[in-house]
Formats: sequence, structure tokens, C-alpha cells
Amino acid sequence: MAKDRAELPLERYFNILENIAISGSELNTSAIAKTCDYPVGTTHRLLQNLLETQLLEKSGNGGKNYQLGQRLLRLLHAGTNSVKIAIAVQPILDNLANELNDTCYLARLVGHKVVSVAMALPIDDVRGHIVPGRTLAPNVAASAKAIMAFQSDEIIEKALAGPLEKSASETKTDREEIKREYGIIRDRKYATCWNEMENGLGAIAVPIPLPTVGTIYSIGAAGFIDHLKKTSESRIVELLNSKVPQLTKALTGIGANTSTNSSF
Repeated sequence: MAKDRAELPLERYFNILENIAISGSELNTSAIAKTCDYPVGTTHRLLQNLLETQLLEKSGNGGKNYQLGQRLLRLLHAGTNSVKIAIAVQPILDNLANELNDTCYLARLVGHKVVSVAMALPIDDVRGHIVPGRTLAPNVAASAKAIMAFQSDEIIEKALAGPLEKSASETKTDREEIKREYGIIRDRKYATCWNEMENGLGAIAVPIPLPTVGTIYSIGAAGFIDHLKKTSESRIVELLNSKVPQLTKALTGIGANTSTNSSF
């Protein structure tokens, strides 16, 4: 005989998540227990399990309140259709590509992999170096490194767990060396790729941190090194960062729409 839905163990967790999302504000244990009609002790136990899995996190009122966690919010972004993202960011990328006169692109983290989502080329140019839909190596691509540098140890270990191929003369394959580079990227807040993906090609990327979600997107510029270096590294970083506020607004809006249309 099939169990009643309310008796399923997972249903209690979903009930808590849904009620916190619907409330639109932070709730404490007593408020959640009352809303869900659970005993306070049971509610406390369920909340601790949700905290451990990062589906919830503590917030205001001295850490006594709860809100949706980063892991859950990232899952909502990961479920967003790539086409919707590309449409939202394309005008921004187009403007940047014309300013830099090089290929510009957006990448995002899905699970522990970084994937290119959108690309723009300068007017009257056909040089496309980062094709949308391509998985970007965490030890090579500037856009992947700009995201990975700001992830948890768990995600970094998963990302670097597979084989790391040496695809060009400067490709790093030593995991400890790669992690040290991530540390440098965290400090200076941008990543580079010179002769690492393919000899003669280079890229620079900056992270796009989103409120409550963290860094799961990056924006980069790529091209032939000789052409890319006609503009100083600091100037490219400056131009990339100048688009971050616009991209943050566009991407945050997409995530909010996904949340509205989801079961949470």
C-alpha cells in the first residue's frame, strides 16, 4: 500500500523549505514549527539536518533564524535554461566584445563543472574561442579558474579529481600548484590563461559574485595572445569588472524567476 504523502520522511524537509521560501523572510524554530504544525523538538532535528546539507543556513537574530541555503539557491540557478541566460546577458557581452575587440563570454558552475553559456564577437569578426556549451577545464580556462578559486574545498576536490591533461606548453597538471594559483586568484580577484588551453591563445576572466548564491558565474575575454595583449592586463580586468554590476542584476533576476516557478 502506498504511503500517504505526509508520512514520507522527505516530505517534512520539503514542507520546511517551502514554508521558509513562501514566507519571504527569515524564520526561527518556533515559527517554523507552528507554520508546519510539527513539535518543536522534531522541527529542531529537521533543521539541523538541513543545515548540515547546506539547504538551509542560519541568518539574523543572533543566528536563531533560518533562510534558504546557498546549496539550494545554486541548484535553482543550475536549473535555469542556458538559453534564458544567454538572452539576458547577450547585449552586455556584445558591448564588451566591441570595447575590447576580442571574444567575450560568460561561464557558470553546474555541480563541480564549469560550462560556457554565452559568447559575443566583435562586429565584423568571426574569431570564436569559447563555444557555448563547452565544459571548461578547471586547471586551464581563465573563466573556470575565476569561479573555482571561490568554491569550497569539497567542490575543488571533485573538480580536480579527474585526469588533468596537458593541452599546451603552460598547462598546469599538479593539483597543489593549481590550488596555489586559486589562492592567488582569490587575492587579486581575476584569473588568466596564457598558453594553457592552446599555444598562442590567452584569456582573462573575473568572478561574478551573486547575493546569497556566491560565485557561480564569471565573465572573460579570450583571443590570440598577441592581439589580446595590445590592451594592458589591468585595463582588460577593469573593463570586465565594469560589466559585473549589470550582469549581477541580470543573473539575479533570472534566479529569482526560477525560484518563483519552482516548487520552492
